[in-house]
Amino acid sequence: MGYDDKPCCAAEALRQIRQVRINGIMTGITMVDEIITAVRAQDLAGDPAIREALMKRVKVYNYVPPAVENHYAEALMAEYRASLLKP
Repeated sequence: MGYDDKPCCAAEALRQIRQVRINGIMTGITMVDEIITAVRAQDLAGDPAIREALMKRVKVYNYVPPAVENHYAEALMAEYRASLLKP
């Protein structure tokens, strides 16, 4: 499933939710693994560009409250970095 492909139904969307700790609270984020894979494929240079790309894609599938947007970005960057350590 690519960046432009939306889940076909609610059940498919639920299968694509992963729990991520955001500001100390476990939060379900839809499509996070697919988003990280797509951003990694862009081979962006520097954390600001990666962070912006992650947030742009996450907002397509998830509501991100403006007051905690920075916390989402920090958590997504941590997930992105962790993905770089996986084979």
